[in-house]
Amino acid sequence: MALVDLVRRGSVSLTLLFGLLASSVVWAGDNAQFSALGYSADGQFFAFEQFGIQDGSGFPYSEIFIIDLDSDSFAAGSPFKARIDDETASLPDVRAQALAQAEGALEKIEISRPALPIALRGDGVLDDDGLEISYGIPSYGLARTEGEYGLEIDIFKAPSPRDCEYFEGNPMAFAMRRTTEGATAEIYRDSRVPASRGCVITYKFYGIFNPFEAYDDASSVAVLSVWSHGFEGPDRRFMAVPVGER
Repeated sequence: MALVDLVRRGSVSLTLLFGLLASSVVWAGDNAQFSALGYSADGQFFAFEQFGIQDGSGFPYSEIFIIDLDSDSFAAGSPFKARIDDETASLPDVRAQALAQAEGALEKIEISRPALPIALRGDGVLDDDGLEISYGIPSYGLARTEGEYGLEIDIFKAPSPRDCEYFEGNPMAFAMRRTTEGATAEIYRDSRVPASRGCVITYKFYGIFNPFEAYDDASSVAVLSVWSHGFEGPDRRFMAVPVGER
């Protein structure tokens, strides 16, 4: 009989459950997963979902974000957030709830163009600190990629409205540099860390996305894993940063 079945039948106490988990995992935490929902037809808006099981409570959650790449801001009333306060609830159920909330907004701005991962840093990649990523724009078929692009992030402490004194003071912010055909320029820098990011520990590149049938970098988006202090250990969420030259 599976452990989850025993828990649901009340045959295993929470104390035993935590003991079993502790025997196999040193750190717990909430490792959100990412799903690219797509772009608007004109490439101005990018939508994505993050979802997972909340640490501490065990409740499933899903959050949908729509980013206006021209203003680098949330759009169409997003984010749309759903959580089911029941640890036996399923991820498909909560993801369906979030999608139902976002459906009108996604349709209104026509999120219908697939978002393609043109460079990805998987969680199991060895010997990679996640602080830089390089890529080109895919061409047709087996043809070579077009252009050479590189991104790097620098991480530093910055003020935040969130009280992070318990976690050694101010959380971590970041700046991003882009190198295009050998020329490097800073394209983003935090002046403070929004409370929504929590008490950030670090940032890592997750991947670069581009619209289907886009042959330039105008709508390219860098997706970052954002790791912060959580109830049981480090928690991961995601953020999308426009990196193309629109």
